[in-house]
Amino acid sequence: MLLRIAGHRAGKFTSLLTAALILGSALTALAQEAPEKDPFADADMQPSYRAQCHEVRELTKDRETGETRVDFSVTGPLALVNFDGTLAYLGLCGTAPDPKVLCVTYQTNDMKVGDVVTVAGGYSRPSPDFIVLDPCLARRPEEP
Repeated sequence: MLLRIAGHRAGKFTSLLTAALILGSALTALAQEAPEKDPFADADMQPSYRAQCHEVRELTKDRETGETRVDFSVTGPLALVNFDGTLAYLGLCGTAPDPKVLCVTYQTNDMKVGDVVTVAGGYSRPSPDFIVLDPCLARRPEEP
């Protein structure tokens, strides 16, 4: 009789353990499928997520400019391309309510207004509606 009860309890334990393992695997898979949207990274590192212009305000709302450099990445169409002979200024986003993003770099790489680019660089926020990335790198999204 004791063996039958012990066997019954062992069967329930095995079933519970199996269910827990399946549930844990499912939760891990969900976490991997929906990574946190974090367009920030340590200096000179690639952020795990590139923000889109319509996400910039929400993703940066609590991020202050600190003493330690942090990089930010965003993808969108260029609204400004200007080269002064030394520095290139690439502007994107900025359609209300999105803040404007200015990428300060060294060349335009033949990028034109309207081209969709990904920019990443040192994050600063002089005002709620203006983000500066300096230094910054710009590339077309299809480029490695």
